[in-house]
Amino acid sequence: MKTPRVVLGLFVLALIPLLGAGRPSSLAAQGQAPSPVRVIELKATKYEFAPSKIELALNTPVQFKITAADNEHGFEIEGAVETTKAKIPKGETKTVDYTPTKAGTFKFKCNHVCGLGHGKMNGTITVK
Repeated sequence: MKTPRVVLGLFVLALIPLLGAGRPSSLAAQGQAPSPVRVIELKATKYEFAPSKIELALNTPVQFKITAADNEHGFEIEGAVETTKAKIPKGETKTVDYTPTKAGTFKFKCNHVCGLGHGKMNGTITVK
């Protein structure tokens, strides 16, 4: 007897929208596309980052591409999650993903001792 299977199948199909399967994301449901990722290239040299002042938009994803030009350096956004830390070997480029979730001014710094001027190796991120 096939009728109970057909009824059961139709019942399951009717439940899918109620369970959220196939439901668009909240941004898509509101007609908004996700923010594109902004790429910022940073050059780390003794004892500075270039650029050292960066302005970001709130909730907009950023991808820092950090190149250690002359020595092994590090990167860390103070107060941010662990994933914003990186160790960058000399001559290499590392990528750090970051999405600022609150407005304000935040410090970033070299978190790998790179010489006597290491303590001056920092910059600021302003989130508006």
